[in-house]
Amino acid sequence: MRSRLLYRLAHSSPVVQGLAVLVVLVLVVGIFEADNYLFGGKAKPTAHHVAASPSPSPSPSGSPAPAPSASPTGVQIPVSSTVATTSDFLTAYQSPSTRSHAVSTVDPHNLLGQPTPMLVVGSQPGWDQVILPDHLPNDTMGWVSASSVQTATVNDFIVVDLAKYQLDHYVSGKLVKSYPVAIGAPNTATPQGMFFVWAIQPNPGAPYNPVIFGLSALSPFVTNWPDGGIVGIHGWSDTSVEGKAVSNGCIRMKPNDASALLATNLPLGTPVDVVAAD
Repeated sequence: MRSRLLYRLAHSSPVVQGLAVLVVLVLVVGIFEADNYLFGGKAKPTAHHVAASPSPSPSPSGSPAPAPSASPTGVQIPVSSTVATTSDFLTAYQSPSTRSHAVSTVDPHNLLGQPTPMLVVGSQPGWDQVILPDHLPNDTMGWVSASSVQTATVNDFIVVDLAKYQLDHYVSGKLVKSYPVAIGAPNTATPQGMFFVWAIQPNPGAPYNPVIFGLSALSPFVTNWPDGGIVGIHGWSDTSVEGKAVSNGCIRMKPNDASALLATNLPLGTPVDVVAAD
């Protein structure tokens, strides 16, 4: 039977012979695949396309900015701070938009004719958030147009610890000098918070000589003074008051200590953090 089939295939036309060869090949492939399926033959691996991992971005050259250090009071002492000034009257807004509520208008000069500093505490594209000077409540902040101000960097920082009756002067994050001070009496307490040096008046006269550093803070208790009860750091002729709560809210220093602080050329806008650490 098989020999007759082969004889007929050998004497058949080329077309029939080609079809026979194709049938044989299909049968062989089918048997091979069945063997793989039934008897555990190794499956053909499937190609998986893996996305290439992005190359790491090159690190920026130079050292990172130093982190703030902590004072014994727990206050974070920055290496530097940003101070803004303006050459014209400036509107401060509640949020970074001219459509928001206007919080205050900033005079370009303080009461001594010096450029009015504003401590920058935040920023967004086109806007700077500043602590407003000469404004109650003392922690009032506003947003000013970045294109309307000029900014500078200050490296000085002052911490006044009311609990220790002490003023600490830092430069570039490092403690330079500590001074004993007198502070506000209980009924006219020195306000706490983040302020800054708003005005500097050398030789103001007794008993304040040799200098008054007027702060951005106002006393909430003394409202009948000229200019609204500006809180300041100043000299005081009676040195026996140091370490006591006796003032109307200002921070009193020994004349020699105030003179030493003045000699450091403390810039306008220097941050002054008044705290009461336990």
